[in-house]
Amino acid sequence: MSPLARQMAISTVAALLASGTLAHISAEAAPEKRAAATSPDARMTPTVKAVSRVLPSVVNIGTERIIASGASPWQGADPFEKLLRNFFAQQPRVKTLSLGSGAIIAKGGLIVTNAHVVHKAMKILVRTSDGKTHLAQEVASDPLNDIALLRLADTRSADIPPIPLAKPDSLLLGETVIAVGNPYGLGNSISRGVLSATGREVSYNGKVLFSDILQTDAAINPGNSGGPLININGEMIGINTAIFQQADGIGFAIPVRRVEELLAKWMIPERFQDVSLGFVPAENAENGKMTFVIASVFPESPAWKAGLRKGDVIKAVDGAPPRRLIAISDKLWRMKVGDAITLDIAKKGRVSIRTKAIRHLDGKELAKNRLGLGTQILTPKLARALGYPFHGGLIVDEVLSEHPNIRRGDVLVRVDNTPIYDYKCLRRALEGKRNGHTVNAFLITLEKRGGNLLLSRKIVPIVLK
Repeated sequence: MSPLARQMAISTVAALLASGTLAHISAEAAPEKRAAATSPDARMTPTVKAVSRVLPSVVNIGTERIIASGASPWQGADPFEKLLRNFFAQQPRVKTLSLGSGAIIAKGGLIVTNAHVVHKAMKILVRTSDGKTHLAQEVASDPLNDIALLRLADTRSADIPPIPLAKPDSLLLGETVIAVGNPYGLGNSISRGVLSATGREVSYNGKVLFSDILQTDAAINPGNSGGPLININGEMIGINTAIFQQADGIGFAIPVRRVEELLAKWMIPERFQDVSLGFVPAENAENGKMTFVIASVFPESPAWKAGLRKGDVIKAVDGAPPRRLIAISDKLWRMKVGDAITLDIAKKGRVSIRTKAIRHLDGKELAKNRLGLGTQILTPKLARALGYPFHGGLIVDEVLSEHPNIRRGDVLVRVDNTPIYDYKCLRRALEGKRNGHTVNAFLITLEKRGGNLLLSRKIVPIVLK
């Protein structure tokens, strides 16, 4: 630029400033820039998109539970007992309320959460993302793996989209992860971090409980325990579990592969209907290739009679190659009497299996014959009459065998890992267990202490007849 041109440009700018024109132009442009920077589209980051994708599938879980005063009779049997004592202040009274999170895993109201969130619950309340509260029942739980499966009691209100699952091996160290929860009834809560490590070991009393734990610096606490840990695509990579109170700044999650493996054992028609199909599927990863196999077959079931055996490789389900274990499980648990499923089995060809109704002993007779206990269902009316602050379970009205630690009036609420609400639950708990097999019966009992009625818990091993 020549000296003359430069001088003309300076003079033009000076004139614009003097007239206010340039200031007016700048003032007009600034709001447009600010609007662009603060528009919803500009703030819709990958984290926001991922959270938006999963929030409808995340639920709040509240439980009414029985609190025993003094030392817990379950201590030593449950590695999460100390956790529960620290997280939920125990009072020497009847009820308390504990809260955690969970995720819808299948349409129809199936929810996965931590076992310790619903441990010892007499009543489970689930608040979904639409603000509605539902009663739920525990289908099964595994305290050592710290995973439980729940089902909403009112399935008509359970048409909620299940949470998307990440591929089990799709994990990148350092990738952004988000812990999502619905804690304390306050609404949704998230914390963000990175995937710090995989394959962490967790030990209890010198025994390795887990060797595949995910570690993150995203904050995980009792409120979002049981909720999903997701990746930036909005896919669940694990279930948050708050089992290390002293590990400041370190969170842990149970990986989705182990979640799917446990759900496959529980999401079978025998758990939900009086229906027999007879097999449990599983994943098998060899040489980096994923295959689906038959993990177990129940003797004399329709699957057994159709020729299925443990280890058989599943090539297709109803004509389509399976992509996820959870997809197979989602087909199985919905099956009713007379429904059929077709499997293409390696080296065996196509096998069609049709469910059949399970013929059971009368529930009372089953309890008498196998447990040596006379029982009846603890109805609301009976519970009020006896002073129990809950209903459900089987109340003992006669001890027929030598059970020195069981007395009339005790309430059977669990057999091994199966909660007992009625005789159907008892039948499912004892399904496949042979004579001479020992089960752990979990009972609630009323005790008089200092003129007050208090509740306590006990575990009694029973040898099946």
